[in-house]
Amino acid sequence: MTIKTLLRRSTPIVLAGLISTPVAAGLIYNDVAEIRDRAPAGNTFNAQLVQEYKKIALFEADEMYDWVDAENHATKGNMAAEGKTPLPYIPAEWNIATQTELRELELARAELVTILDDGARMSAPREAAVAQAKYDCWVEQQEEGHQPTHIAACRDAYLAALDDLKAAVAPEPVKTTAVVQDEIARETVYFEFDKSTITGQAQAKIDSFVAEMKQIQPVVTLYIAGHADTTGPNDYNVDLSRDRAASVRAELERQGMNVGDYSDLEVEAEGETDLAVPTADGVREPRNRRVEIIAHGQVTKVIDQTAAVSK
Repeated sequence: MTIKTLLRRSTPIVLAGLISTPVAAGLIYNDVAEIRDRAPAGNTFNAQLVQEYKKIALFEADEMYDWVDAENHATKGNMAAEGKTPLPYIPAEWNIATQTELRELELARAELVTILDDGARMSAPREAAVAQAKYDCWVEQQEEGHQPTHIAACRDAYLAALDDLKAAVAPEPVKTTAVVQDEIARETVYFEFDKSTITGQAQAKIDSFVAEMKQIQPVVTLYIAGHADTTGPNDYNVDLSRDRAASVRAELERQGMNVGDYSDLEVEAEGETDLAVPTADGVREPRNRRVEIIAHGQVTKVIDQTAAVSK
C-alpha cells in the first residue's frame, strides 16, 4: 500500500466536499496548514529542506489542488523543522507504473543517498536539500503518471540539482608547485645580406635583452642559433649563420654575460635549414637572416594534481 493510498483512506469521506479552500483543507491536512506558516531561517540542511518542501507543498495545494501530495511534502518539511531529518522517498513504496521507471528512480535515489551520507548535508546544505526535494517531486509525479511534462520537469530539475550538488561537494583542486627548466625569454636580431656584423637596430635589441637577463642571472642558459636565407650554397650559409651567432655571442660576453656567470652560451649554426619564412632556393629574405637568442631558466609552475589524487 502506498503512502498516498494510506493518506486517502485516512481522510474522512464525509469531509471530501469541504476541500475547496486552504482553510477548509486545513481541517483535514494539518501539515499543509502548519508548513504554510513556517518561516525557516538558517543555512542548515534541515532549514533548507523546510523551505524546499514548503514550496512544493504549497504548489501542490494551491495550484494543483492535490492535497494528498501536498500533505506528503508538508509532512517531511515539518519533520525537518522539528529536527527530524527525512530521507528521500523510497520508490518501491509508491505505485510506479513500470519496472523501468521504478529502476531509474531507485538508481537515482541510491546515488543521491550516497552523496548525502558522504557529508553533503553538512558541506553543501542548500544544494543537498534542493536535490532531495526535486527528487521527491520526481517520484510523486512519476506515480501520478498522467502528466508527462510535469514528470519531465521534475526529473530535469532533479538532474540539474544533482549536478549542482556534485559540483558543490567536489574536492578543491590539489595543487603543488614544481621548479622546471623552461623558456623564459627570446630575442631575434636581423642581419644585412651576406653580413655577420651587428647593425645598430640589432645592437639595441641585444642591449635590452642583456639588461633583462642581468635581472635574473645566474639561473639561465642561453642558446644562440644563427640562420641564413637560401641565397648561395648551403655549406656557405652554414658558415655564415655560424659567424652571425658568434658575433652575437661575442657581444653578449662583452656586456658581461660570460660563460662563467651563466650556465652556458650554446651556439648553433642552422644555415638555411630552419627558415622563419619558407622560400624557394636562392631567395633573399631579410627575416631569414637572423640570430635567435633563447633563454632557458628555472620556472615555478603550479601543477593540478586533483586528477592524479582521485585515481
